[in-house]
Amino acid sequence: MQLYLIRHGETDYNAVGRYQGHMQIELNRLGHYQATLVCARLARMPHIHAIYSSDLVRCIQTITPLATQRTMPITPDADLREIDVGLWEHLTIPEIRAAFPTNFATYLQAPGETIHMGGESYRQMQTRALRAIHRIIDQHNEDDHIVIATHGGTIRAIMCAVIGLDINHYNKLWAMNCSITTLQSTHGQLRLGSFNDVAHIELAPEVDSEQFAV
Repeated sequence: MQLYLIRHGETDYNAVGRYQGHMQIELNRLGHYQATLVCARLARMPHIHAIYSSDLVRCIQTITPLATQRTMPITPDADLREIDVGLWEHLTIPEIRAAFPTNFATYLQAPGETIHMGGESYRQMQTRALRAIHRIIDQHNEDDHIVIATHGGTIRAIMCAVIGLDINHYNKLWAMNCSITTLQSTHGQLRLGSFNDVAHIELAPEVDSEQFAV
């Protein structure tokens, strides 16, 4: 089985480095453009058997062009959400450091284990994300190709489990907006095929960034 993990397109919060967590933040204009590029690439695949997504709007919007082109439903799954950052939502890192100095200092020491004030830890998010991945695998055949729209933090947490990297090192990985990460599942075992593939964006015709200004 092939699993294609797609990070959502850019939002205004991404553009300025604000935490959004479980917030329902829509894609910005650049994010919609990125979504058209990744969905066009995925649409060239000969077989797609199902499309899943985090139930947050930025992921739904990202994968909708593919679902429309293929006339396929999108199955939302809350377990595929980004980490719940609690009271860190809406804030930049300097603002978080000022508002929650103790929580932020603890996070710097153990970023994967620290519970964000009023939210969850990356370890907790990893557990639910893997639950979703294995639930999806159990519902499909070994030779199916499955597209999953999710979040950067979620992808990194899943990757830590797949490659055996301690969750406290999740921030040594990075998944760009609308990147493709490929997993292979064989008899329930996950292997990394590719990570953070953005060829569809890098090879796209150059555009004037000002046309995407909000």
